[in-house]
Amino acid sequence: VWWPRSLTPLPCVLKPPPARARRVTFEDEVMPLGRPPGRVPSATDGEKPGTRSIPPGLAPRPRAVPDYVVKYPAIRSPRQREGYKGVFQDQLAEYTELLGEVRATRRRLGELEVAMGRLPRHATSKTDLAFLEKQQRCEYLKKKLTHIKARIQEYDRDARDSAVYF
Repeated sequence: VWWPRSLTPLPCVLKPPPARARRVTFEDEVMPLGRPPGRVPSATDGEKPGTRSIPPGLAPRPRAVPDYVVKYPAIRSPRQREGYKGVFQDQLAEYTELLGEVRATRRRLGELEVAMGRLPRHATSKTDLAFLEKQQRCEYLKKKLTHIKARIQEYDRDARDSAVYF
């Protein structure tokens, strides 16, 4: 591949990613067995064609509720609060690391976008699947950690408000 001198890959970009700690998978992150999520059953899934009022594939999709909303309801005990706090602390480190990687990659992509703006346009576009997965995981963890933190704060506020003062 021919690279113009101004776009020669930087040595720091070609380094393999640093080894990172093994990712911990919690029970609430494992997909249940069965059909894939979000799939609308079609008329060929055991029903006779024409017996449904909505054509196959056009049925409205139920609004997806993130798994952590179901797995982390309002806190009802100090023990449950400590469990939530443990999950929060475990996944905060992963989130912080992923956020740093995503920000660095976005910054580099922005620099490359500026450099590409000076070149003639071509209709090719490539996406890095690993980066997209990291970005999705980062967004998921941000929402999950925000939810858990809100539950902990809600519990602490309720515990403080219900305390009896003498």
